[in-house]
Amino acid sequence: MEEARLFVHPFHVSLNGKSTHFAVHPNGFTGTCNRRLLIAMDVTLLDFIAAGFVIALGSTLQASTGFGAGLIVVPLLALIHLEFIPGPVIFASLGLSSLMTVAGRSAISRLHLHTVSLGLIIGMLIGAVSLSQLAPDHLGLIFGLLILVAVTLTAFGVNLQFTAYNSLIAGAVSGFMGMTAAMGAPVLALLYQYEEGKTLRATLAFLFLFSSVGMLLLLHVLGRFQWHELRLGLGLLPGILVGYGLAARVAPHIDGGYSRAAVLIISTVSAFALIVKNLS
Repeated sequence: MEEARLFVHPFHVSLNGKSTHFAVHPNGFTGTCNRRLLIAMDVTLLDFIAAGFVIALGSTLQASTGFGAGLIVVPLLALIHLEFIPGPVIFASLGLSSLMTVAGRSAISRLHLHTVSLGLIIGMLIGAVSLSQLAPDHLGLIFGLLILVAVTLTAFGVNLQFTAYNSLIAGAVSGFMGMTAAMGAPVLALLYQYEEGKTLRATLAFLFLFSSVGMLLLLHVLGRFQWHELRLGLGLLPGILVGYGLAARVAPHIDGGYSRAAVLIISTVSAFALIVKNLS
């Protein structure tokens, strides 16, 4: 079915009051068509342009302040098109994480790093099992709810002590949220909130790089990161590069307090809009 993605023409009929999707191949094959395949055929050039702008904005905030990429990018991308979440945006974020990891490699904190990494692996595996059980129709609702959880954690600034136990738990929660909704950053940010700025950015970038590779492998096994998702992710990469390039120029002009508040407001509104859109 994957190879026929661009050659299948879907149509919709109603049988005995039940909606059913069919697909007709140019050579005459007719059969039921996976709804996720139909959704995948919808991504337009306008979607890519809007997604590129969102990615550039999030990358600029992340590279300049260490805050904001996931919270603002994921809900807005999900509103543009659910196909961008989670695989393509995780793949695209590899570019930003790689650049920031290499640039700040000397500032990466080794304290409890293995424990956090173990937690990430556990959380990703639990997330993969959960994701495999979710119907595509419910993904928008799940993404919206997880975004609200991430916003709440960030807004209230939970006081999380940097112990081995908390590192394991935070890693697991981050891995689960990252795997299911590409939103694992807020939990790790709380864990490292008392670190110096450059240490915070470099360590989080390394952990994002490590976890992103694992998430993509698991998504591939689940059939949720194939050639189509890879192409979508490649289409988002220019926005990452533009945002990273702009970061150094705009960083001195960004007020941390105002930008943080703006990101939280946009994320909250977007999450509610995503939930309403999914329920309507």
